[in-house]
Amino acid sequence: MASFYNYKCTPYKWHRVGDLYQIDDRFDITLDDREYVYRITILPGFRTDGGSIPLAFRWFVKGWTDDYRYNGVFVLHDALYCTSFVHRSIADDMLRSSLRDVGLNRFKASTVCFCVNNFASGHYGPENDENDNFDFVKFSMNPI
Repeated sequence: MASFYNYKCTPYKWHRVGDLYQIDDRFDITLDDREYVYRITILPGFRTDGGSIPLAFRWFVKGWTDDYRYNGVFVLHDALYCTSFVHRSIADDMLRSSLRDVGLNRFKASTVCFCVNNFASGHYGPENDENDNFDFVKFSMNPI
């Protein structure tokens, strides 16, 4: 398991389209593993279902809030899954670390990742992206 640090997300707006959230503004997410800085740029039009947290478990972890930084964690994970720019395990480690950076404790962040590993891994890769988001994501990785 890799560790990632310094999750940052620039402000952005979104609106609902059915059961999804559509991103209205271009924004950047950055984090690092103390060797590389990863920058993920999300372009307007990207669609996400947020954290995909079942209603019965939203008392434990919220799926979407009014906090762009919190929501950005789930956008980050969806973006990495729909593009496969990084291996699935790296995307999951980024999710866990970023959830910690926005305030979730280790247990909650790890529980979210456990659920992702056991229930959402089939969504990894562009061929499994129902929202055709590939063209709305830009990725770069540069040495620190």
